[in-house]
Amino acid sequence: MIQHFPMMSPSPTLFNALRGNPQTINSNTIGVVGMPSDWTHSSRIGSRLGPAALRRASTELVKTIFEDCETRIIDAATQEILLRRENPLLIDCGNAPIYPESPESTTESIAEITRVIRSRGAIPLSLGGDHYNSYPACLGFSRGLADINPEFKFGYIQIDGHLDFSDRLGAWGEFNHATNGRRISELPNIVKSNMVWIGITGWVDCGDIAMIEEMGGKVFTSEDIHRIGAKKVAELALKHATRDCESIYLSIDIDATDAGFLPGTGSIVQSRVAPRQLCEIMDIYANAPIGGIDIVEVAPDLDPSGRSERISAYYLLRLLRNYLFKSVA
Repeated sequence: MIQHFPMMSPSPTLFNALRGNPQTINSNTIGVVGMPSDWTHSSRIGSRLGPAALRRASTELVKTIFEDCETRIIDAATQEILLRRENPLLIDCGNAPIYPESPESTTESIAEITRVIRSRGAIPLSLGGDHYNSYPACLGFSRGLADINPEFKFGYIQIDGHLDFSDRLGAWGEFNHATNGRRISELPNIVKSNMVWIGITGWVDCGDIAMIEEMGGKVFTSEDIHRIGAKKVAELALKHATRDCESIYLSIDIDATDAGFLPGTGSIVQSRVAPRQLCEIMDIYANAPIGGIDIVEVAPDLDPSGRSERISAYYLLRLLRNYLFKSVA
């Protein structure tokens, strides 16, 4: 067994996954890529540290789960008996090169990695970074899907406290954390009418809502989650997003959760949406036909308690359960 001095230990991988190369990743596997960039955020920065925080928190999470347990565990939420996979279907491909002075170069850098992962039949999971980085991650997913079959189309679900559907924002122009949804809607193989938002709260632009409604998209607010339940919202969103397409892309901005629970994020909201409700959504989407994922806006330095990255890692655990565990009948 290889041992390291504490200050010389390798950085952790997501859920203690094996390290790998996008060029050699197997199909039906999750390929993880970090996007340590927050240069396109307009307010509280710090999400460039998100990928490292998620890797660290997720590794501690699986260590805690199995420290005092055998390989078989019971999920208290679902009463499902789970067996830990000896070889989890998860490969950590490291971080994409980031170019702070050039959003265009950063965009292509991230997009090329997620393109390769998707074109090989694997599912890219991109760790942000601010929410703009969802656009290059989804751009690469879009290109990879076209590599598999130029006729394939995809739907889109964004879990977020904000629409991020502006065309421009101040000095940042077209490329920033308020425009990623709009840029994704312009991709050639997305079905615009299959775009769905979950968790929107506060004040939103009337023009953005009108454009989404005109193209046939759907918006579920945080009040919808409280009114009809998180599970029902997740099911309705999934039904809308999967119409007549081969795959969906899921973007998770942790600021969909109320800032009282997750303060470690750039653009906080007061939505009363609790981690329990987000976990219910993750449980639904664990079995959905998802072809690409990102989770963004984890800013660990804005939350000295560390709970923001731990809860965010737990969201991923619920979502990726089938890649980390096997269900025992």
